[in-house]
Amino acid sequence: MTTNEYELSDVDKELIRSFGDTISYSFRLSEKTREVYTREAALFLTFLNRYSLKLEEVGSSDIEKYIIEREDQEGITTRTAGKVLSSLRTFFRYLKIEKIVEANPAKLVEKPKDPLVLPKTISEDEMEELMKGFDDDILGRRDYALFELIYSSGMRISEAVGLDVSSWRREEKAISVIGKRNKERIVFVGDIAFEAVEEYLRNTRPRLLSKKNQKEPALFLNRRGGRLTRQAAHLRFQECTSRLGLEATIHTLRHSFASHMIKNGADIRSVQEMLGHSDIKTTQIYTQLDTSTLLEAYDKFSPFEDD
Repeated sequence: MTTNEYELSDVDKELIRSFGDTISYSFRLSEKTREVYTREAALFLTFLNRYSLKLEEVGSSDIEKYIIEREDQEGITTRTAGKVLSSLRTFFRYLKIEKIVEANPAKLVEKPKDPLVLPKTISEDEMEELMKGFDDDILGRRDYALFELIYSSGMRISEAVGLDVSSWRREEKAISVIGKRNKERIVFVGDIAFEAVEEYLRNTRPRLLSKKNQKEPALFLNRRGGRLTRQAAHLRFQECTSRLGLEATIHTLRHSFASHMIKNGADIRSVQEMLGHSDIKTTQIYTQLDTSTLLEAYDKFSPFEDD
């Protein structure tokens, strides 16, 4: 990075150079991080010079003003604003080590949060309509068993197509799922999905199984008797939803499972375990979803709302 493009004095340029060396050799951060953090520090010093602010007198309100100005003038995203703040926190950490400042005001600034994006779900009635929409042929019956299983268990499509016949735990009405980072979890299956998979295993899978490869371990097979791919499953699902005029993806089944479980009284820790989330914060978004549904109902039916 060169500092000539910024409104910096020779002293500031030397400060940025020293900061870059500290990032690399003391903080042991990557070259890419060094590039980003030194650029952001240079931009911040340019801002201070423009408003005749001294570095040692900067407070958290000055940093907030700087970030707001970047948002207004450059239209930076919430994510970029977060990176700017991270850069400045590291910059002031360096300045404290060098005894240029006494405190790190950037640590007092709250990190910008991305707006909450609620996952797309479909209602239980729409789910019932969807599950009736698969063709009554060999591939349609396979699809029905696959997608009913995903909705009943909340597993990811990658997990579902990765299942083997040996994963099926008939006596427990459950299935062993290998999730992210190869973590195994046991997922229980509802009665409808259990019967759908049992029917598939008895009558559909044997017809799909290739005569040349009777030892194929995959639970869900393609028309040639090999393991069904994620891409093929997405295509089959899209064909069905298009016929029904329903806006949904396979992942919508997972979101809908979680939403419907919470709506019907399941505790969030149990849903976290079923979904295989390592962080409960990821699961908590479905409680927000349920609250939004309640708000819609309130707006529609409340006697306290204006006509």
